[in-house]
This record gives sequence, structure tokens and C-alpha cells, in this order.
Amino acid sequence: MTSTPLFGGIGRALSHRQFFLLWWGHGTITTGRWMYKVAIGWLTWEMTQSTVWLGIVAFADTFPLVIMSIVAGVWADRVGYLFIMRLGQTVMVLAGILVTVLAFTDALEIISIVLVTLVIGTSEATTQPARISIVHQLVPKEDLAAAIALNSATYNFARFLGPTIAGGLIIWVSIPFVIAFSAGTFAIFYGVLFFLNPPELKKERAITTGMVRDLIDGFQYSFSHQGISFLLISLSVTALFIRPYIDLLPGVSAQIFDLGAEGLSILLAATGLGAMLGAIWLAQRGRTDGLTNIFTWSLLISAISILLFIISGNIWVGAVLIAIVGFFIVLGAITSQTLIQSAVYSGIRARVISITMVLAWGLPAVGALGMGWIAEFLGLPFTLALGGTLTVLLWLWAHRTGKQLVPILEGGLDPEAGAGRA
Repeated sequence: MTSTPLFGGIGRALSHRQFFLLWWGHGTITTGRWMYKVAIGWLTWEMTQSTVWLGIVAFADTFPLVIMSIVAGVWADRVGYLFIMRLGQTVMVLAGILVTVLAFTDALEIISIVLVTLVIGTSEATTQPARISIVHQLVPKEDLAAAIALNSATYNFARFLGPTIAGGLIIWVSIPFVIAFSAGTFAIFYGVLFFLNPPELKKERAITTGMVRDLIDGFQYSFSHQGISFLLISLSVTALFIRPYIDLLPGVSAQIFDLGAEGLSILLAATGLGAMLGAIWLAQRGRTDGLTNIFTWSLLISAISILLFIISGNIWVGAVLIAIVGFFIVLGAITSQTLIQSAVYSGIRARVISITMVLAWGLPAVGALGMGWIAEFLGLPFTLALGGTLTVLLWLWAHRTGKQLVPILEGGLDPEAGAGRA
């Protein structure tokens, strides 16, 4: 497999066999995870007709990122990325088998949905810092931006493909079948992990260093770095006020567009398609310069698109607008991840990545819980509009600040500069 001018950075990234295996397995399990999210989300809505319960299930699915991913980042830096990935995936496979059995025996209740989803979310959270950080070992630095963007493109293609498949299977087969299919993808990725053999990184500090000290070092490094702290603050706001819309889409389909599972499938597929296109564009672009400007503008455009989505009144117009939201949300996620990975010192990388995940992926769980509760009283349109408006206000600060930080963020950081903090 060789790189070609036609595919640019994408071809270069996939020319590395170990990364190709990870990329393929990542795409398979992510498709299954989105199928699980659609099936469980719609089952929750059918059982409860409550935005509060939607928020609780979403919280159980993604909040473990807030707790586990920080600890998992320390573990990954200590014992190796691959070991942590295999451990977490073992638990995920067992949980997938359990939820499949419960679904086919008609034993799934709302409490068991929350508990099993919590286990799956926790096991996934354990693997995520290592899954992201291991990319740095599988491709050379010059192909890193393309590899990160391609992984995100794959994630977002799965976010398009998974709901599309799940929506059809829910209508024509059954929810238990969708859950079983998704559990099968957990097992496939588990098998892929045994074909990976990344080079071991030299351990630059004693394994006996206290875990609490490691955690403190990770936070100190992240928030004392002017560029990384700017990205983390911006990601925190969008994670709380924009990204929870995904977990509330079952209610949006029913309350705003007066549709059922087919409306949910359309909206999820549209946001995934938009995100996939954004990620592919960045992967093809394959360079770091200009990413700061892309990051800040993505905040404004995603917020305005959410506001227009709320008043669209038509499922197909809404699908176009939510695709735009997905496009620019993923631009913000990839650009921030690329800038951070390019700058961070290698000995502390997994810890910094885990902090990024807490803010970018874990906080949407908090946002979904809060917005679901607010929507119960004020309605989904007002709640989503409030989030969009607050993000526009954030952009007024971020756009000006980002311009000042371009030399720091895009110029990179000498790895040795952070050695004393790790």
C-alpha cells in the first residue's frame, strides 16, 4: 500500500500497516457503538417518553470519561497503550454479551439499561486515551495530522453508517437484533488488538512515581501551557452547550419534527455524514498551519447552525443544518486534538489526551443531563437555543485570543521543554 497524490495525507497514513489495522478495527467498533446508542436511546424513549431519562442514559454512557479516562491516561503512560486497550475491551465484550441476553429475553428495564450502559461506557473510557495516543507510535510525526483526521473521519463515517443501519434494523427487524450486532463489533475490535505490535516507548520516569503526582503533573502541564489551556477551555464550553444535542435527538425527532425512529435515524445519519465530510477534508489537507483559525470559526458556525436548526420546521431542512453542525463540530475536535498532540511532550501525552477527553467527550454527558432536565420544564427548542447563544458569546473571546496564540499552537513545542514537568 503506497501513498498517492490523489489521496494525499490519507494515503500516507494508511501506508503504515499497523495504523491500517487500528483504523479498520476502530471503524468497526465505532459503527457498533453508534448502533448501540441509537437502539438504547430509542428504547429509552419508548419506555419513558422523558427527556430526563434520555439525559440520564446519555450521562451513564459518557460520564465515565470524566472519571476513568484521567486514571486510564496515567495507567497507559505507565504500563503501555496496548495492555490497557486489551483490558478495557475484555470488559466491553462481556458487557455486550450481557446486554444482548437481556434484550432477547425481554429483561431490559430502564434501570438495567442505565447500569449496563454505565459498564460499557466505563470500559470504553478506559481504552480511549491509549487508543488515541497509540497513533503516535504507529505513524511518523509528518503523517500524524493526517492519521488523527482520518481516525476522526472514520469515527464520523461510523456515526453516519451506524444510525442508518440501526434505524432500518429497528423498523424491519428488532431492537435486540441491533444490540446483538453492536456487541459483535466489540468482539471484532478485541481480536484486532492482538495483531498490533507497536514499538515500546522508553520509560522516562520511574514506575514507582505516585499516581496522584502523575495526575497533578498532567493538569499542571495542560493548564500552564498557554495554547493547550486555550483549547481546553474552548472545548469545555462547546462540550456543555452544543454537543449534548446528539443525545437529545430522540426527543427532537418526536417533539420538534413529530417523527419516530425514522426521524431519529435521519438526524443522526445527517450529523454523522457532515462530520465525516469535515474529517475527510482535514485528512486530505494533511497539514497543521491554519488549524487555529479553523478551530475558532468552527465554534461560531456550529452555534449558528444549531439556532437555525431549531426553527427549520422541516426534517430535511433540519437534516442539512444538523449536517453542517456535525461538519464544524468535528473540525473543532480534530484541529484541537492535532494541535495538542503536535505540541505535547511525549512522556505525558496520554495524560494530556485523557484530560482533553474529559472536557471534550465527558462533559457532554453533564451537558446532556442538565439540558435534558431544563428541557423537561422549558422545552427542547429553548434549551438548545440557549446553548447555541452561549457558544456565540464564547466565540467573541476565542476568535481574538486564537489569533494571538497561532505562533504557539502551530509552531509546536520543543518536547524537551516539558520534560521537567512529567
